[in-house]
Amino acid sequence: MFPFILSGSGRKHNRFAGILPARLLNLPALGILKEKLLLWEAIFLKYAIIDLGSNTIRLSVYRILPEGSYELLFSKKETAGLANYIRSNELSKTGIRRACGALTSFRELLRQLRIGEAHVFATASLRNIRNTEEAVQTIRQTTGIDVEVLSGRTEAELGYYGAMQTLDLKTGAMFDIGGGSTEIVEVKNGTILRAQSLPVGSLNLFKRCVSGIWATRKELRALQELTEKTLDAANLPVKKATCICGIGGTARAMLKITNACLDRPAANRRMTPDELHRIAKLLQKQDERARQLILNACPDRLHTLLPGSLLMDELCGRLCEKEIVVSGSGVREGYLYWKALRKEARKENAEHEKEG
Repeated sequence: MFPFILSGSGRKHNRFAGILPARLLNLPALGILKEKLLLWEAIFLKYAIIDLGSNTIRLSVYRILPEGSYELLFSKKETAGLANYIRSNELSKTGIRRACGALTSFRELLRQLRIGEAHVFATASLRNIRNTEEAVQTIRQTTGIDVEVLSGRTEAELGYYGAMQTLDLKTGAMFDIGGGSTEIVEVKNGTILRAQSLPVGSLNLFKRCVSGIWATRKELRALQELTEKTLDAANLPVKKATCICGIGGTARAMLKITNACLDRPAANRRMTPDELHRIAKLLQKQDERARQLILNACPDRLHTLLPGSLLMDELCGRLCEKEIVVSGSGVREGYLYWKALRKEARKENAEHEKEG
């Protein structure tokens, strides 16, 4: 769907080269005043992206650099847990108000920072419910903010292209375990062969199978059975990939815990399926050590990391043969290009053609 993103060298945050007009990328040392002003604008051009997820609502603000790369200025999240407000496959009015409250808070923050427009998208939080249109309309009426609801396939594709800003995985698979869904992409020679979204994530697994904060043995079996049943019905690759990529909060949290357990530097981004399996089994013991590991690494995921780790372990066991690489970039960075930077590039190029 977005093959143009695959051009480039694969260097970190450099996949956007070529998006901004060439006149902003190759200015002479002493350009005319207008070019200098355009360069100044590009240096301080900021975009705000809000990801309305099933578990967390996250605001990310980026600065677009002159060479076409980007820099994350800051990120702020609110653990809204929208999946907890779903009843009979509908997001309750309380849940919609919860989303409105978070968006209003972020909008005020952006106003104080003098950042005008925010690009807001929703994933499974609004996609996998019956009252999607009602929720979107209520949010618009209450906050004045338009929310774009991504399809499962689009979310999966944007996640892959976003991850490729920091990685160069041309052949293999990518997964993203969110709160309300799991996206899987299979790629070969830089081309997406299939992209899909499964209706299970760390938060809705917890909600469906666990009654307290920690799972009982019976609930652990229920988590395992539901996970296996969902993956059995999925259209997964027939052959395991040598290397796969993981994005999203569950993958990052599991990497952080694995690094701590194996005494690896925090900057390490790699682990093996066997290492992941050992850590997942450790967490399933739910003893003092397991709880402390979660509290140290990601206290806001105390209740969702166990279901998430079980799902990640089972999925990676089916997808991966040798190595799992966790990217710090994902669907938000993919959306940044798709929604924001393409629009800016079209506007600048249109102005350039008009002047010419």
